[in-house]
Amino acid sequence: MRTLILSITILVLIIIACSSIKQISDSHFWIPTEEHINKILNAAPDKPSVEPKEERTVLVFSRSWGYKHQVIPYGKKAFELMGSKSGAYKAVISDDVSLFEPQNLKKFDAVVFNNTNNEIFLPENFDSLSVEEKEKAVKYETLLKESFVEFLKGGKGLAVMHAGVASFRKWEEFGEIIGARFDNHPWNSGSTVTLKPEEPDHPIVKAFEGKPFKVIDEIYQVKAPYSRDNLRVLLTIDTTQTDMTVKNIHRTDGDFAMSWIKKYGNGRVFYNALGHERHIFWDRAILQHLLDGMQFVTGDLECETVPSNSNLKQPNLIRSKSDRK
Repeated sequence: MRTLILSITILVLIIIACSSIKQISDSHFWIPTEEHINKILNAAPDKPSVEPKEERTVLVFSRSWGYKHQVIPYGKKAFELMGSKSGAYKAVISDDVSLFEPQNLKKFDAVVFNNTNNEIFLPENFDSLSVEEKEKAVKYETLLKESFVEFLKGGKGLAVMHAGVASFRKWEEFGEIIGARFDNHPWNSGSTVTLKPEEPDHPIVKAFEGKPFKVIDEIYQVKAPYSRDNLRVLLTIDTTQTDMTVKNIHRTDGDFAMSWIKKYGNGRVFYNALGHERHIFWDRAILQHLLDGMQFVTGDLECETVPSNSNLKQPNLIRSKSDRK
């Protein structure tokens, strides 16, 4: 009898352990608490900077391969609440790739890549598929890419947060769409850096009042095709007030853009490199910056998009100590 009871107990413990493992896997993401949701809501702008020209609908897409940012649910909630509280747009939160099919994508005014990563139009188990299944998946991916390009070139918008710049690593055209490629993050999670607005009067950075500000986050550096000849830089790292002795700084020009806008065909693209840490999504000034970027990509906020090198003096770029040899 005791043996039976012991066996049953062990079986129950195994089931609980397996369940716990699944829960740990399922709970990889940080789920916003009620307290944090209230912080996001309170920090979100009360009204849009400009009245929408018409009702706007935005797709918030967060699909990732491989590394998945734990903060993704916070980004979803922030983009949802920014839109609903201000009335600037309605957010549709979904990772359904079929929404990028032409007949579905045309329903949206803009798309947000919320910490997306890698080949987001392919199934995550792509490498384990059969040859036939891979061919089918690639064919469908091509259809979605063509639809996405048509969507943007036709005059719609794309907003990209943080890791979104690391999306479509095998698709050359995406580098042209967003204007850069992810290199690495010399300043790891929890690092403090100082950012500064490049153009204090630009409507998308007005929230920062023309002043440098400190931020704690994981900080990226980007690589080609990044160039001020092709995009308008809004925020950069102030290298005079940031630790430039950290390892793995690859840029030798001291140009560490953190936010920019650009045109792609008739479409509008906005990138912001912040968004690894939860508190980013209840920072009042950053949410205002994001909402203004959203109004730009939806076509409501009109602003200068001429590339930085076309009408601005090259900033006084400070090289890191390792680059001054």
